[in-house]
Amino acid sequence: AGLVLVFCFVPSISAAIFRTWSCQAYDDPEQDDNMILYMRRDLSIECGSDDHKSTEHLAYFLIAIWPLGSLLLYGSLLIPCYKPLHAKSPTALTWATAFLHREYELTFYWWEALEL
Repeated sequence: AGLVLVFCFVPSISAAIFRTWSCQAYDDPEQDDNMILYMRRDLSIECGSDDHKSTEHLAYFLIAIWPLGSLLLYGSLLIPCYKPLHAKSPTALTWATAFLHREYELTFYWWEALEL
């Protein structure tokens, strides 16, 4: 159940992490022909500022943990499933990871993890 839960939240949490670099331009009230960029998710943070840089550092860390970490997790779980799946002799691991490979042909059992 935990693997399915993590799988369900990977896209939305990853998208939230990557929104760190989504900035919106606004007119600078102090200079007529100048624009200021602010984070779309937090308009109190100016893009390129020290606050934004610290947010970027946190986002880099979270990218390593969440999107890349989940890819490594599911990849490391699916690699040992190769032989049991091709031998058609299910193991506890192939049953636990069935939501990742059940809908695919045997040669593409790894596709769902890659698609994340």
